[in-house]
Amino acid sequence: MFTLFFVVFLDLIGFGMIIPVFPFYAEQIGIAPASVIFFLGLYSLGQLVGAPLWGSLSDRIGRRPVLLITLLANAVATAMLAVSTTGAMLAISRIVAGLAAGNISAAYAYTTDITTDATRPKALGLLGSAFGMGFILGPAIGGMLAGAHPEDSTGFARVAYGAAVLSLVAFVLTLIKLPESLPPEKRHSPATVRTGMGTYFVRPVLRDLLLSTIIVVAAVALLQSTIALFTADRLRVGPRTLGWIYGFVGVVSVVVQAGVIGPLTIRFGAQSLTRAGALLVAVGMAAIPFAHTMGGLLVALGLFGVGSALFSPSMSGLVATAAEPHERGSVLGAYQGAASLGRVIGPFAASGVASASSLSMPFLVGAVVSLGGALLIHRRPKNDPSA
Repeated sequence: MFTLFFVVFLDLIGFGMIIPVFPFYAEQIGIAPASVIFFLGLYSLGQLVGAPLWGSLSDRIGRRPVLLITLLANAVATAMLAVSTTGAMLAISRIVAGLAAGNISAAYAYTTDITTDATRPKALGLLGSAFGMGFILGPAIGGMLAGAHPEDSTGFARVAYGAAVLSLVAFVLTLIKLPESLPPEKRHSPATVRTGMGTYFVRPVLRDLLLSTIIVVAAVALLQSTIALFTADRLRVGPRTLGWIYGFVGVVSVVVQAGVIGPLTIRFGAQSLTRAGALLVAVGMAAIPFAHTMGGLLVALGLFGVGSALFSPSMSGLVATAAEPHERGSVLGAYQGAASLGRVIGPFAASGVASASSLSMPFLVGAVVSLGGALLIHRRPKNDPSA
């Protein structure tokens, strides 16, 4: 489990490094601020396609080959960012990187392969903390490499190449140290027809879980795709400060997912935690437009960070519990596909809302959307076996 954690951690550091500098670099090559949000959505569009594909493929050929293929592809796509000089090149690199990032369904499936129902919530929380730790170090490292001056394009190249190197290190670590978790006798046969996300929407146990995921993750993506532009505009900060802000949210996520998610799940249950997470996401987002100081912004982002850290591992645990062992890769791929759909909807919606009104409005829209997700979770039947 430690090796998988470290592989995901390295890959997520690379992803996090790009976040605080991408908006500035995109604007340098002539992309309007509102359109930058659209380009961020292309990454999630790639994830939407990739997550079900890689999850289903991992059920057939194993988790390890899928991780190797996608880590290498991500290294290539990230390196491409360093030499991108047009919007088309940026778009291609982001879509390919998003396709590769769909491998998280294989990572979650790997975790469920090696855990039991009793140990799974803690293990999924640990895996989720790799995301949080990636967002602690990634944006901070990216901001430092980029420097304090957003007009320095060489800084972005350093960030992109550094992220590519981390993906290559994760590839080598997987190749050398990570054993296969799904033995051949438990795999789907090559003749098995791959099931898409729509197949699971007809299963009552999974339908509300996937819909809730789309809704809440769309709200989260509204924030993630807008916060850099909003903060730079309101507080007049550059990439380095943005890196530390993202790092703060990562610290909050790690504390929740690595420290308390297991005991909280035992005490309150995964369904209650997903609902509480969605509500906290809504409260945090609603507070952001009213934050005019760094302290106020960090309080709002702290509430948001706690909420998103509670929601993701709890929801993935519910989905994993609802799946049979031989289909967990496919089902978790559908879950990641639902999350990716939310990440596509969120940035595209944020781009439209911000263009029509202001950079503050997407946060209010996201708060309302997240409340809808919390209501849907609340409506799930209590006798649902995955509750």
